[in-house]
Amino acid sequence: MNINELNNVLSKHNISTDNWLHEKGTKTVTDLKNEIDGRETVLELINGQLLRVVRLVSVQVKVKLGEQLFTLVEDKQIFFAGGIRKRGLDTLAEKIMVNETPELAVYRCLKEEIGLDFDGSFLFLGENEEIKSSPSYPLLSSMYQVYNYQVVLSEKELEFIRFSEYQKGGQKITLFTLEPSN
Repeated sequence: MNINELNNVLSKHNISTDNWLHEKGTKTVTDLKNEIDGRETVLELINGQLLRVVRLVSVQVKVKLGEQLFTLVEDKQIFFAGGIRKRGLDTLAEKIMVNETPELAVYRCLKEEIGLDFDGSFLFLGENEEIKSSPSYPLLSSMYQVYNYQVVLSEKELEFIRFSEYQKGGQKITLFTLEPSN
């Protein structure tokens, strides 16, 4: 599907892309096309509604420092075009690639998001499915098929964690912090 065909499909379903701009903290039609071409996401008509369907892993990262347990939190994203998106997310997330298991996606998620080459074990917390508005693509609802995991890291592994992620192509930087766990 080329950009014009994608724009036509979105327009046919009354989804305006006028505000899909990096400057506004969102992704663009080209970004959506790249997700579709990369087989990270698909567009499906479900019960008469056009949905972006995404399979992903959600990884809660805990760090044990002494007797205290901390949670890694994605604090905010700074877009080079000028926008800032506050996040406050207590999990890392990564789309599951075609022919990739959720477990392999967890290891890739840790590597890509925080630079950690992790070969330890993690806990599967279950899966869920939800449909909600995507902040990345306003007016295009997304169905998320989420596989949830938790990993507990030691102080030794903390020195290998990167607390910022520079997105390839120079579009944004994501900043992480640690917060005490409840």
